[in-house]
Amino acid sequence: MSSCLVGLGCATLHLAPVTAQIAVYEGRRVTGDVTMTLPDGSTYKGELLNGRFHGQGILTMANGNRYEGEFRNGRYHGQGVLTYADGGRYAGGFVDGIFNGKGILQLANGQRYEGMFLNGQYHGEGVLTFPDGTRYEGQFLAGKYHGTGTLSFGDGTSYAGQFRNGLFEGQGVFTLPDGSRIIATWRNGRREPR
Repeated sequence: MSSCLVGLGCATLHLAPVTAQIAVYEGRRVTGDVTMTLPDGSTYKGELLNGRFHGQGILTMANGNRYEGEFRNGRYHGQGVLTYADGGRYAGGFVDGIFNGKGILQLANGQRYEGMFLNGQYHGEGVLTFPDGTRYEGQFLAGKYHGTGTLSFGDGTSYAGQFRNGLFEGQGVFTLPDGSRIIATWRNGRREPR
């Protein structure tokens, strides 16, 4: 960055790789509210701190994706909404640019998850619904069904019980569409012999 920026005012900066119209600047690093166009055609309107997206802002990317929410040190951080060009959408918490905390992810194909995220994966309590009517409600670990949960299929079949790494594990009840139930112990997704 140029070392000649001192004081307060308006300026057009050509700071490779960004050209920015700024409202306020202090010292050597741009700070304040800005509207800028990046070299790839993306635009940002919001707050900067020391030359980075920081605070509230809206980033509209050249690929059609759009983020509106909180930034910290140039990354999505805090609460925000990320809308994908294909119609998908995430609303919830971010930490260092990754889904974290409570959020809702709606994919363009109709798949929907509402619950907790950790490092970008389903983790903790959540509800995952698929376009074909399949629905899982329960615990997740690193993106997989893990712990106690209920998996229901569109045809009326369901399993309620324990899961491990995405598979039936331990005690569980498998209910068929006619209402009949199979109470069994499962290992690695397979029913144990009695």
